[in-house]
Amino acid sequence: MSADRAEIAELPRSDEALRDGIGEEDNPIPSWWWWTFFGTVVFALVYIPYYTRSGWTQEKQYAEQVAQTRALIQATAPAIPTTNPFRGNAAAIADGQQTFTTICAACHKPDASGLIGPSLIDPYWKYGHADAELFLTVTKGRPGGMPAWESQLGSEKIWKALAYLETLPKSQQSGLGAPDYVPPAGSTPVAVPPVAPAPGS
Repeated sequence: MSADRAEIAELPRSDEALRDGIGEEDNPIPSWWWWTFFGTVVFALVYIPYYTRSGWTQEKQYAEQVAQTRALIQATAPAIPTTNPFRGNAAAIADGQQTFTTICAACHKPDASGLIGPSLIDPYWKYGHADAELFLTVTKGRPGGMPAWESQLGSEKIWKALAYLETLPKSQQSGLGAPDYVPPAGSTPVAVPPVAPAPGS
């Protein structure tokens, strides 16, 4: 130990034998340690009742933060057009036909009369047939088999596919998916594969 540093007084223990010249000393616990210990006890006596009676939980805080984030996203998200911006646009309809044939026809058939998915040319629309309602159905999906296509196709391709769908010949008879739909005699039911539910459904 350096000469300019005071040596801590040691209190030797008479009942402790030296081992290799080293003995155990019996110094008192520093006062700062006692103050820290008692302060911790006092803090616990105040904090524990406050925590248990405050109603705060990690799950509740998480739910509140999720709700705040969703509200912020909705407030800052661009407004969905109420009418199809590509209605009557021949070039956009041609692009929409390609998207419909590639993506939508597998479940709704090329003529949109319905296969696994419901008919898109009959008068029955479970979730509405206004432009904004159709756009929401395709982008976010619907319970019971309609997946969300927003992340894969984007808004523009979806609007173009809907613009093409509007040009298809319509039927006044209830099609596949309608409550009063009657399958043709001798038709074979199509097995519906399991589809993951759309987010938020």
